Amino acid sequence: MQKPNFQTLAIFSLGLITGICIRFSFTILLAMLLATVSIFIYTMQDAEELKKNQDKYFLIISSLLYLVAVLLSIYLTAALILFVSYEFFQKRNFKTIIFRLLPFIIITLLSLIMQHN
Repeated sequence: MQKPNFQTLAIFSLGLITGICIRFSFTILLAMLLATVSIFIYTMQDAEELKKNQDKYFLIISSLLYLVAVLLSIYLTAALILFVSYEFFQKRNFKTIIFRLLPFIIITLLSLIMQHN
């Protein structure tokens, strides 16, 4: 597996700092930890030597962890910014970015709608 590059470490650190600065409570720290692991697993999709369809498993696990984090704390919807920034650091085309981010966008929108009601 490929070593994490600078963008991965920067986004991982930014997510950790953002989560700690929001508010200090056990639930939010747990949610922040889950979101940070989700971001880390999301960046592992780009590792070399992945077997067939293994990147899809990383995407599914990452989106499930993000869902749990958002259910624990609505503040973690801000982590979507980290996913988007990572994709733009990788300089992919727009269609690929949307396809990879679609589960996270849907989770964020649904959680914001549920929180509003």
